[in-house]
Amino acid sequence: MKTRSAVLYSKILLIGVIIMLTFSACSRTKYTVNFDGAFFESKRTQYYAGEKVTVRYDIIATDTDYHFYIDDDVEMKQDFDGGYVFTFIMPEHDVTLHEESYNSMVFTGN
Repeated sequence: MKTRSAVLYSKILLIGVIIMLTFSACSRTKYTVNFDGAFFESKRTQYYAGEKVTVRYDIIATDTDYHFYIDDDVEMKQDFDGGYVFTFIMPEHDVTLHEESYNSMVFTGN
């Protein structure tokens, strides 16, 4: 049979563990996805390291060629479902997703 002090000690210990877990989760650093282009869309722009990030680019012009890239140490997958879809795992630093485009239907003189 437990004594009153043992029960009280158990409750205090449990409360202490809950508080420590709560504060340790709050101290995790979030990193930012920056967009070097106007038409990127994402539900959020800040993620914890290791989280899956999905970004869309839906404004597609038929007379334009697009090139997308991200920081060198990030492996990004690119898909197309009527718009471009990019996925990657957030590293332990901020990243920038870049877009370069040019009108491929313009006569360049060559």
